[in-house]
Amino acid sequence: MCDDEIFKAVVFSGKKEGEFFVSIYAKNIKKSIGFVPYPGTLNARLVERIDKFNECLDHIKSIVIEPPVIAGMNLGKVVAYPILLFSSTKAYVLRPEITLYNKDVVEIISDKRLRDELNLSDGSIVEISLSNC
Repeated sequence: MCDDEIFKAVVFSGKKEGEFFVSIYAKNIKKSIGFVPYPGTLNARLVERIDKFNECLDHIKSIVIEPPVIAGMNLGKVVAYPILLFSSTKAYVLRPEITLYNKDVVEIISDKRLRDELNLSDGSIVEISLSNC
């Protein structure tokens, strides 16, 4: 259904909260996915086929990351989906249970700083593949 689908998204700077949340979830991400994430997310806004992208996410294997228990904080689960960027760089799309973003925004994590690894800046187009991950 979603084999060979490539989705394009425009990189943008987020609200600078990704570093904080990825850091406090890092231990649970390592336990669930197997790597310590770079402290931050690559944010990108889908330029087309938003509904199709989200429908495809529903059909691939996901990993639930449980929230850490931190007194005084209401944290939710995060669902991670394996992806490839530019058909070769492994990463994960995160869908937090609690978020400020709409479904057109893709928050991506990796064990590397993806902006440096892929030479991306605000306005760059990133290609996301959901198959063969």
